[in-house]
Amino acid sequence: MSLATISDIHIHDKGDAGWKAFHSFAENPHVKAATHIALLGDIFDLMAGDHPEYLIRHSEVFKVVQAWCENGKTVFYAEGNHDMHLSALFRRLTKQWSAAAAARLVIMQRDRLIEVDGVQIQIGHGDRYNQEDTGYIKYMNFITANPLSYVANFVMPYGVLKFLGEKASKKSRKYGHSKFDQEKVRQTFRKGVEELTPKEARIVIGGHSHVTDEYQWDNRVYLNNGYPPASGKFVLVDATGAKLASLQ
Repeated sequence: MSLATISDIHIHDKGDAGWKAFHSFAENPHVKAATHIALLGDIFDLMAGDHPEYLIRHSEVFKVVQAWCENGKTVFYAEGNHDMHLSALFRRLTKQWSAAAAARLVIMQRDRLIEVDGVQIQIGHGDRYNQEDTGYIKYMNFITANPLSYVANFVMPYGVLKFLGEKASKKSRKYGHSKFDQEKVRQTFRKGVEELTPKEARIVIGGHSHVTDEYQWDNRVYLNNGYPPASGKFVLVDATGAKLASLQ
């Protein structure tokens, strides 16, 4: 048994850097051989609510996910801060799948402790490990609340969500490039991992920071693939251990 994970590829359209990173991941021999796959948030640059336009726009990606599930892999999808309120959309997605395949797609709104080959692994988007960003924590508590789920699913039209999301994404990138200190971010996330990891977990996998990391403490390991279109990395857990692996 083995687990392959990727996060933070930010697919916007077919053929972009995130799309290419996803397909490199899907075609990797280790991923093809994996029994478990985890897509740990911000797979898409914007996806919020039950809008079928997303399924059309990203149909090739979802065909890959379906093939994984139909072929017996367990696939975890952790919502991030760019892709959220997806339960209804994914129910729509799996209506035409076999019942067995649909049951193998697991949607996560929060971190989860899973067991692969007898090893306890904590997986999730990883944003909660930045405990110093109190503004972001308040923001996420607000936009992930049930009233906002209703708005995303039933009130806000797809076109408006697309416009607002793309505007916010551009602003976020501009701010991030001007304020980013990789080593400071890395140390902040390590501190959060140490404080928040349940004692049962031997491996912790998260993303969000866009900073690659492979950190060991107390006979545990924390792995972060950073921003895969730039880092060229994903996380692999197999019989040889847990490590960052190359997409190519």
